Amino acid sequence: MTQDSNDFRPRLVLRFGVTGHRPPRLHIKHHDLVKRQCAEMFALAQATLEQLQPAHADVFSTEPAQAKLLSSLAEGADVLAAEAALESKVHLSVCLPFPPEVYTKDFGKEEWARTQALIDRADSTLSLADYHSGDEAAYEMAGDVVLGQSDILIAIWDGEAARGRGGTTQVVAEAVARHQPVIHIDAQGEKPPEILWSGLHTAIPDRPSVDGVERADAKTALPALIEALCAPPIGRELEALKRFTHIEERHRERVFAWPLLMGLTGARPWSKLSFQPNDAETAADHARSLTTPFAENGHFGSHLNGPLLQRFGRADAKANLFALRFRSSFVVNFAMAGVAVLLALSGLLFPEAKKALIAAELLVILLIIANTRAANRANFHQRWIDQRHLAERLRQLMLNATLGRLSLRDVEDGTRHPGWASWYARACARELGLAKATLDQAYLGKVRDAMAHLIEAQASYHEANKHAMHHANHRLHQTGDLLFGGTILACVAYLAISFTMGKNVGVLGFGMTEIVTFLTALFPALAAALYGIRMQGDFAATSERSAVIARRLESLKVAIDADPLRYDRLIERSRRLSEIMLADVQQWQLHYETRPLSLPG
Repeated sequence: MTQDSNDFRPRLVLRFGVTGHRPPRLHIKHHDLVKRQCAEMFALAQATLEQLQPAHADVFSTEPAQAKLLSSLAEGADVLAAEAALESKVHLSVCLPFPPEVYTKDFGKEEWARTQALIDRADSTLSLADYHSGDEAAYEMAGDVVLGQSDILIAIWDGEAARGRGGTTQVVAEAVARHQPVIHIDAQGEKPPEILWSGLHTAIPDRPSVDGVERADAKTALPALIEALCAPPIGRELEALKRFTHIEERHRERVFAWPLLMGLTGARPWSKLSFQPNDAETAADHARSLTTPFAENGHFGSHLNGPLLQRFGRADAKANLFALRFRSSFVVNFAMAGVAVLLALSGLLFPEAKKALIAAELLVILLIIANTRAANRANFHQRWIDQRHLAERLRQLMLNATLGRLSLRDVEDGTRHPGWASWYARACARELGLAKATLDQAYLGKVRDAMAHLIEAQASYHEANKHAMHHANHRLHQTGDLLFGGTILACVAYLAISFTMGKNVGVLGFGMTEIVTFLTALFPALAAALYGIRMQGDFAATSERSAVIARRLESLKVAIDADPLRYDRLIERSRRLSEIMLADVQQWQLHYETRPLSLPG
């Protein structure tokens, strides 16, 4: 498969959503002003994007920067914003609370003709199909899709309290609480547009409210806001991002120490040991069952099965490689530490070779130092966690996006600049956008099947990993105990022989004192090396985490099988699945932040 750098450099995309009032709460006399103010915001955003892309040409693809609007096309604010977007060359996507043949019942004939014209010009249309005409729950769910698909929410709002479920005030309040920027366009035409955003605070609040959130003039603040949302990270994070998006090298590395440890402990059968992680194409093939059912869903389907799948494959393959390299680094360190002790003690048995043994010991110690420095300089641990985080984010995106969930503000809460993996996952989500689909029973069935397949595969992996890590931990612990037991036996044997046969007894030409000193120093040193591998590898906790995750996934699968096939249930289950899978990455991050690779001591 030929891969171009543009496949891995995301397109610069900014996504707007819109919520707002219908007539008569949005009076017809304010329509022109509202539409003009929307157009001004779109023009300013497009100009900012066109300046931002060349400034970061080594990160973004060569495709033109693109602003998009997602609208539910309800009469009034939604339609005005959509018309302003198209007139401003901003692309339009549509999320309808009902299929068009049902949604039309909420409109007059002329009003529907206006809405239908916008649907015809939209890049993609997603229609919910679980609700009856006029059901407020449908508007609430469509509003949630708009939020999940948007970087910035345009709220054409009079500032007053909510008057119904899923209304503008409720959507604005939820956006602010998610740390999602809101451009407030006054539905009464009395104030200029302003931005409501927790990012304007000096100290960002935990869950901001509409009444307490900071505000700024939209024309002044919007360019800086767009740069804060879309500009890539800086410093080391930027360098890591560039390394990922660079064209993949074709050679594959072989890594031995960790697979050999798994074989020696019996955690993995020797016939199944692999000294090379899967390449990117193989990793992508393993995830293809998530994407293939949606290949025919417009641009969404082709992008899902093309660039996004390739990006996941690369992230997954790199995560596995860096995990192997990091784990092998500490296994090699502790193994060589044991060898160094062996060489040092061998001088007791072979005094004539003392100089050569000391020289060999010095070489081994230097190799340990070099290995530790090389692994830390290459930053295997952080690169492993970053790539695993990215792979899991992209895997969840491939599934969640089929339900309209891009989750652009779900992971980080605005309290810090996101790491490169989070930034990249969001950039991929923006580019992927909205599925072209009607979320009827047939479509929801495909989503449920894909979710079930993912859960089964991940539960199976964690069940196998639970047993492998438990077995490795038990065998290492058992071997360490045997070494300490051997030390005790050597001491007892020495005392028994000394009292019965004297101290000058020898074996194979070696004195008993030298042999016992050798064994009673070597065995505890080797046991300590095994203990170091156990602690650094976190075998016991890893086994327990995998057991917990497997149980949670199996419980989730049972719940999904028992659920009625409804959109709101699948959304709830997909959120839970994301929480379970990302929690595992966070636990790995926490563990290795507290136990960095260091010299054995």
